[in-house]
Amino acid sequence: MRKQIKTILYCHGFASNFDPDKPKIRALERIAPVRGVTVDYTRDPQDAFQAHTDQLAEAEKPLIVGTSLGGFFAAWIGSELNLPFIVINPAIRPFSSLRAYLGEGVTHFGAPFVLTEEVVDGYRDLTFRTDGPGRVVLDMGDEVISSQDTLDTVIDLPVLTFPGGSHRFDHMEELVDLLIRSRAPDRTRALPPAPEGAGPRRAPPPAGPDQDRR
Repeated sequence: MRKQIKTILYCHGFASNFDPDKPKIRALERIAPVRGVTVDYTRDPQDAFQAHTDQLAEAEKPLIVGTSLGGFFAAWIGSELNLPFIVINPAIRPFSSLRAYLGEGVTHFGAPFVLTEEVVDGYRDLTFRTDGPGRVVLDMGDEVISSQDTLDTVIDLPVLTFPGGSHRFDHMEELVDLLIRSRAPDRTRALPPAPEGAGPRRAPPPAGPDQDRR
């Protein structure tokens, strides 16, 4: 692991975009400058992978952060290149989850898109990578991707969970606070312990402090 993160590569989710003025990006800027690019996920997944990794050309000591489908790519990039990564409410089975968006649609920023069977089929043999130096962060109230399914699947990575929240992830400021307190935001396996009374859990807690599964 690197001793100091100097750049964050942010991978946005499906039908979203990279916008440096978004609250999540501005929160991450408290750690290090954030780089990113708007990626067209209606193209082949290998093209999306390349579009994200192209941003690493001038990125010094990067941490890869991704949300939703961007989390899938952040885990892929981090594992492939042995770079630290944090994936937030990740899409762990895009071959299945993307099928809900087949055909014509409109992105969250108002641009039309067409997602084809061919592109979704490109994810058929791509598995969520858990063989790199990363961590999973979940809002247990995610209404789009089952947080419990993610917990049951990513058993090779440490997981930090927050009660409640949503797929959009409502705890970025709290996550950044934890990373800053660790004094080594790239050491994704060494976040501070969860508050007293918290511990590893498999089912979403009804309320209370965040849970940290190591």
